[in-house]
Amino acid sequence: MEIQNTPILGGTAPRTACRTANKLAGFALRWADSIEPTPGIRRYLDVGCGNGFITELVGAKFDEVFGIDVEEDRLEDFRAHADYNGRFHIDLMSAAEIGFSDDYFSLLTCFEVLEHVPDPDASASEIVRTCKRGGVVVISALRCGFRSKITGSA
Repeated sequence: MEIQNTPILGGTAPRTACRTANKLAGFALRWADSIEPTPGIRRYLDVGCGNGFITELVGAKFDEVFGIDVEEDRLEDFRAHADYNGRFHIDLMSAAEIGFSDDYFSLLTCFEVLEHVPDPDASASEIVRTCKRGGVVVISALRCGFRSKITGSA
C-alpha cells in the first residue's frame, strides 16, 4: 500500500458538535481581547469556515465577520444559519489566495484546515499577510505532518 501526501477535503463538523465549537471558539476568544485597539472596524476572518458554527461564536465580538471555504455546500449551510444583519460575509475562496488587502483583519482563525490544503505554506503566508499589525492569528491543525515557515518583516 502506498501512502500519498495528498490533502483531502475533510468536511465539517455538524452544528450539534457544541463541545468542539465551544473549545475552539473559546481559544480564539481568549486572544480577541489582546488585539491592539486601532481606529476603524474590527474585522474577523475564519479561513475554512465550513458551515460557520464556530465562526458565529467568535464573530460576536467583531463589527464585520468573514468566512471563506472551498466547499460551496458548506457555505450554503452557513448562509442558511447566519445572522444576516450586515456583519456576515460568506465567500467561496481558497486559503492560498485570500482576496483581501494586506493588513485587513484584526483576527484570523484557521481551525483544522491546513492539513487539508495542497499548499500550507501559501495558505499560512496569505493568512499572515491579511492580518493587521497588532492583530492575532489562531491556527489549529490535527496532523503535524507538514512544516510551514513564514518570513517577513514585523
